[in-house]
Amino acid sequence: MATERDRVVFLRPDAERIARVVRAAENGNRDETPLRFGRVFEQRDPKVFRICTFTGSWNINASKTVTFKYATSTPNTASAINLFFPLPHNADGDCAIAKDGTAWYLIDVRFYTATAVFSRATATQTVVTSITTANFDAVSSINIEGSLNTSDCTITISQTANTQAISYVTGTAGMNITLFTDTFTSSFIRFEP
Repeated sequence: MATERDRVVFLRPDAERIARVVRAAENGNRDETPLRFGRVFEQRDPKVFRICTFTGSWNINASKTVTFKYATSTPNTASAINLFFPLPHNADGDCAIAKDGTAWYLIDVRFYTATAVFSRATATQTVVTSITTANFDAVSSINIEGSLNTSDCTITISQTANTQAISYVTGTAGMNITLFTDTFTSSFIRFEP
C-alpha cells in the first residue's frame, strides 16, 4: 500500500491522460464546482445477492453450503443461514441468498403449485356389503273350475294353484363409510417438488 512519502512515477500514457483531463477542464464551464479528490461513494460489496443451488434438507436456523450459479471463478460457494423456510425433505434446487454484513441468508426458494380437493363436511352412512337369501313358494294365482253332470245332477269343482319361487333376505352384513357432503378445489404453494 502506498504511503504519502512514496515516489509516484508517471509514464507517457499517464501524462497524456492527465493532459487530456486538464485541457477538458480548462475548456469547460468555469462556474462548475471544482473537482474533488476524496472518496465520493462509500465502498460497497457489489455482490450482495446471488442465485445458488443446494442439496438436501434445510431446517430453519440451520446453515448450509450453497453453490453460486454461473460462477466462473472460485470461491464459488458460501455458507448461508435459513431463517424463514422449513425444508425438511430433500428439496434440491435453486435458491436466492443475500448478504447482510458479512453473513449470507436464504431469502427465497423455488415454489411449486398443486391443486387438491378439500372437504368442508362429511357424513357417515351404513352400506350393505353382503346379503344372505332364502326361497319359498308363494301362490300367485288359483284357477277354479266347475262342471255339472246333468245325468245325476252332481257338480264337480276343481282348483289349480299356480306358485312362484320368491327370494327373501335372511341376513345382511354392513359397514360404515364416510361420504364427502361438501368439497371445494383449491391451489396451494409448496416448496418441494
